[in-house]
Amino acid sequence: REAGRRTYIPVMSGENKLSWQVKDLIPNSEYYFRVKAVNKIGGGEYLELRNPIIAEDPKQPPDPPVDLEVHNPTSKSVTLTWKPPLFDGGSKIMGYIIEKLAKGKERWERCNDYLVPLLTYPVKGLEEGKEYQFRVRAENAAGISEPSRITPFVKAVDPIEAPKVFLAANLQSGLEVKRGDEIILEAHISGSPYPSITWLRNDEVVRPEEIKKRVTTYTRKKKGETEEEEPFQLSLPERMSIDNHKEGESILSVRDSIRADHGTFTIKVENDHGVAKASCEVNVLDTPGPPVNFVFEDVRKNSVICKWEPPLDDGGSEILNYVLEKKDNTKAEMGWVTVSSTLRHCKFHVTKLIEGKEYLFRVFAENRVGPGPPCVSKPMTAKDPFSPPDPPNKPDVQDATSNSMLVKWNEPKDNGSPIIGYWIEKREINSTHWARVNRNLVNALEIKVEGLLEGLTYLFRVCAENAAGPGKFSPPSDPKTAQDPIMPPGPPIPRIADTSSTSIELEWEPPAYNGGGDITGYHVYKQLMGVNEWSRCTEKPIKVRQYTVKEVREGADYKLRVTALNAAGEGPPGETEPVTVAEPKEPPTVELDVSVKAGIQIMAGQTLKIPATVTGRPTPTIEWAVEEGELDKDRVVIENVGTKSELTIKNALRKDHGRYVITATNSSGSKSAGTRVEVFDVPGPVLDLKPVVTNRKMCLLNWSDPEDDGGSDIIGFIVERKDAKMHTWRVAIDTERSKCDITGLVEGQEYKFRVSAKNKFGTGPPVEIGPILAVDPLVVPGPPSCPEVKDKTKSSVALAWKPPQKDGGSPIKGYIVEMQDEGSTDWKKVNEGDTLFPTCECVIPNL
Repeated sequence: REAGRRTYIPVMSGENKLSWQVKDLIPNSEYYFRVKAVNKIGGGEYLELRNPIIAEDPKQPPDPPVDLEVHNPTSKSVTLTWKPPLFDGGSKIMGYIIEKLAKGKERWERCNDYLVPLLTYPVKGLEEGKEYQFRVRAENAAGISEPSRITPFVKAVDPIEAPKVFLAANLQSGLEVKRGDEIILEAHISGSPYPSITWLRNDEVVRPEEIKKRVTTYTRKKKGETEEEEPFQLSLPERMSIDNHKEGESILSVRDSIRADHGTFTIKVENDHGVAKASCEVNVLDTPGPPVNFVFEDVRKNSVICKWEPPLDDGGSEILNYVLEKKDNTKAEMGWVTVSSTLRHCKFHVTKLIEGKEYLFRVFAENRVGPGPPCVSKPMTAKDPFSPPDPPNKPDVQDATSNSMLVKWNEPKDNGSPIIGYWIEKREINSTHWARVNRNLVNALEIKVEGLLEGLTYLFRVCAENAAGPGKFSPPSDPKTAQDPIMPPGPPIPRIADTSSTSIELEWEPPAYNGGGDITGYHVYKQLMGVNEWSRCTEKPIKVRQYTVKEVREGADYKLRVTALNAAGEGPPGETEPVTVAEPKEPPTVELDVSVKAGIQIMAGQTLKIPATVTGRPTPTIEWAVEEGELDKDRVVIENVGTKSELTIKNALRKDHGRYVITATNSSGSKSAGTRVEVFDVPGPVLDLKPVVTNRKMCLLNWSDPEDDGGSDIIGFIVERKDAKMHTWRVAIDTERSKCDITGLVEGQEYKFRVSAKNKFGTGPPVEIGPILAVDPLVVPGPPSCPEVKDKTKSSVALAWKPPQKDGGSPIKGYIVEMQDEGSTDWKKVNEGDTLFPTCECVIPNL
C-alpha cells in the first residue's frame, strides 16, 4: 500500500516463492509491504515492514567513459573526445574530469577546474616537446567513476600541414560588379603552422594604404577648346582593406570600384611546408572608352566614309552599338545631329552633305552599361578631291558593214579619279542631232555600234566619266558609210565522191565565209602527183557543187582543188588528199528495207513490194528467187534503178507466199538477203463431199478439210441447200465439224447441197453435190412366208404363200420358187428363165 493509504493491494498470491518483484510503482513514492504464508488450511499472520520504502533506483558511481581519443595535437594543446559510460550508475552524469600525466611523472594532474558537461575538451598549457597521457572520469550524484582507458603518449608539437586556400563558391567562375559597387573577395585558408597571407592583383602585391592629400594643379586651356575635367579617383590601395582577424578566413574588399580595378586578384598563402594560390577574375562593368583612330575615306562633295577603331577598353562588356553624330563647324550655334544610332560596324557612309561646308564628326561606343565618351574627328570639308576626265582623242571607226561599225578610242587623263566608263554618241552627217549609242557605261576602249541604216554616213564622238561625272566629248570621228565590204570568199570543202578507170567524181560544200557577196561560181583544178603545176579543169565558173574530172590516167595519183568566186574575185582553194584513178572494187552488200526485214504479211489481192538496197563495185548482178518454188515471171516485176532494187507482184495470190531471197554478185563476191512473205486468203474448196446416209426425212453429208487453209486455221463450215428446181440457196447450218445432218426434207423431193470452209479472213469457194432424192434407200425384200401345198397331182403341185412383211422400199416385182429332190442337197429354180411368179401362188408341173 502507498504510505498515504490504508488499504493494501495484492501483488502476488499462491506462489510458492520466498521473493517477488513488485512492478508498476510510482517513482519516488513511499510504499508499505506485507507477506503471509498460506497452506491448505488457510493463511497465517502478515509480516509487515515497520518503515516505508521509497520507489527509486539505487544510486552508485557511474562506469568509466569509453573511447577516449586525442585529436589535433599542437605544441601547447590537444583536443580530447570520448563517449559516455555504458551505465550512468542510476543517476544523471553531471560532468567529466580530465586528467593528464607527463612522461616521467608519477602523479596525475587534473586539467579542468569545473566539470566538463560535453564529450570533448581542449587541453591547454602543455609544454612543447613533452609527452603526455590522458584519462577521463565521469561524475554523478553518487560519486566519481573509475578512470577511462589511458591514451597512448602524445607529444606536444605542432602538426605538419601544407597550406591550402580556396575562394568562396560564388567566386569560382569570377566576379562581376558595376562601377561604384564594392568588390568583396572571401578566401578560406588552412595549414599548419598557420600560413602567411598575401593578396596580389595582376601578379603584383597590393596592400591597403592611407588616403594621401592631393595637390591641385591648374592647366591653361587654349582658346576655343572645351575643358573636360577628369573625375577625382582614389587609388586602389587607398580604397582597399584586408580582414585576416578570423583564423581560416581572409577577406579583401575594395570600395567605390572603378573600371581600372578590373583584373586577376590572387591570394597566396605560405608556410614552411609549401605555397598555395587561388585566383579570381574581377570584372568592373563601366561604359566603354572612346573609339580611336577616327579617319575619313573617299571624301566627296556630298558624302564621306567615316571609319574608326573600337575603344581600347570595352568597359568589361561587349560593344553593342555605335552612335555617329555630325556638326556644322562653320556655325558655332549649331548643335550635334545624330547620323545613325544603330551602327554595328566601325564604318559608315555619310551622305547628303552640303558641298563646301566644314563638318565635325564624333562617335560613341555603347555596351550594356551605357554609352561611353566620344571620339571627335578633325574638321572635314565636303568637296571632291578630283575633277571629270579629259576628252579622248578623235575616235577611229573600223570594220564597217551595212548595219554596224567598230568605234575605237584612247584612254584620256582621269584627273584624280579612275575612269568608270565611256559614253558614245553618233550623228548622221547631214543631221545636227547627236544620239546616245549606249544605255549603260562602256568600260572598254571600243564598242560595236549596231542598228545603222545601210548607205548613210555617220560621225561618232566619245566622252569619259569618273566619280566626278562625265568629261567633255572628243572631236568627231571621220565620216564612215554603212555598207558591207566585199572580200574574196573562203575555201570550199571538197571531197572525192567516186572514181573510175577514166574519171574522178568531185563534190564540195560552199565556203563558210562568202566574203560579203554572193558566190557566183566555182573553178576546179587538178594536179598529177610529182608535178608542181596545177591545171584548171573548168573553162567557165560552174554553179553546181559537183564535177567529173576527166582526162586522167588510170592508176595515176591526183590532187584536186576547188575555188569559189564572188564580185571581189577568186578566193583561196580547198584541196583534197591524193586519190588514185582506178575502178574501185567493193564486195556487194544487200540490205532489205527496214519495213520488210522482219517479214511481210498481206492479204490476197494486195500488191507485194520488197525494196532492197544493193551496192558494190563493179555494179553487181541482181537475182530474185523464192525458196521451195519458182517466180511467176508473168506476174513478177523487178525494177533495178541505181542502188535500188524492188520486186513487185500485183494482186498477190495465196500461192505467192514463201521466203524471197535477193542475191547480188560481182567479181568481189556474192551477198544475199531474204524475208518471209505470208499471203493470207480464204480457205480453198472442201474435199470428198458425199452423202453418207439419205432417206425420206434427212441427209447426212461428210467431207474433208480443204487442201489450202488460206494461211489460217479453219474455224468452221457453212452448209447450204436448195430444192433442185429452185434458184435460191439458204443456210442450212453453220458447223465446226466435217459432217452435217440435214433434216426436214420432204419425201420425194430432190435437193442440192454445197459446203464452204471458213477461216478468220472469210469464207472459201463452195463445193456442190446433188440432186439427191429424199427417199429411203432401196434394199432386198424380206422372205415370204413358208409355202403351203394347196393341191397336188401325180405330176404337179399347186403352192401358195404370203408376201414378205418388208418389201425393201420398192414394190414386189415377183417371186422365185426353188425345189429340192429328196436326198439331194441342191436347190433348183422352178421359174423358167428370168420369169417371176407375179402372185403368191404357182403350179409346179412335170414332177
